[in-house]
Amino acid sequence: MKLRLALILALALILPACSETANTPEVPLPTYVLAIDRFDEGTGTWFVALSTESNDEKELRALVENTRTLAKDKKEEVNSISVSIIKPDGMIPPTVTAFGRIALTSKGMEQTGLSSTSEIQFEYKNAPAANPKQPPTTETSK
Repeated sequence: MKLRLALILALALILPACSETANTPEVPLPTYVLAIDRFDEGTGTWFVALSTESNDEKELRALVENTRTLAKDKKEEVNSISVSIIKPDGMIPPTVTAFGRIALTSKGMEQTGLSSTSEIQFEYKNAPAANPKQPPTTETSK
């Protein structure tokens, strides 16, 4: 009886730890620059554009998710976050490689259409990597 109880207790302690590490693989954040930082006071929506050379879907998703942490450092109360990941290619408009939305409050859930504050909406566009050796070109009208 004691052995069975000890086994159940051991499994109860070990299994949750295994599932947490299996569900949250550590993905390193790529190097990025905060290119746009605009806050709409009326809605509590934070519009962010992050510029990065990375084209890896997992890294870009982690970057979008990281804005949840960045929002906690803002002095304003953020209800939702709208994130664009752009290439530092100098193009106008910039090349968007990913887009995300995050709700932080119930009002943010209404704004984004997400059903919980733990959800994330993420779109990956798989844009080609920026070529720093080739300057951006703009089409001229004739």
